[in-house]
Amino acid sequence: MKTLDKIPTGKIERASQLVKTGFKVGGNYVAYYGEKMVNPSLNRDKLNENNAEDIYDGLKNLKGSALKVAQMLSMDKSIMPQAYVDKFSLSQFSVPPLSAPLVRKTFKKYLGKFPEEYTIRSLQMP
Repeated sequence: MKTLDKIPTGKIERASQLVKTGFKVGGNYVAYYGEKMVNPSLNRDKLNENNAEDIYDGLKNLKGSALKVAQMLSMDKSIMPQAYVDKFSLSQFSVPPLSAPLVRKTFKKYLGKFPEEYTIRSLQMP
């Protein structure tokens, strides 16, 4: 499974990830309606699958609360089409882990030490 080396944390980075996802979904609609003109009997199943894939990919790259939204939406099976529920249910157990260098960097940034610098004694509560 692919690991994430960077999580967008700034407002602009996170917003740009959402905008990029929106463009992908918009492209799916353009492709669907273009194909629908040629084949009027086409149903929305493929559109729903493509949109679910793109939205899930965008949310899993954002991690945190955005990924929690996907997890919550996957639990109620009557809100969305089945393709979304199936894809979002992957957020319950199949999300790429953070890379080891990113975890070390986060430890150093917020706790002042790398994880291997901690001992059991330093982690115990007083």
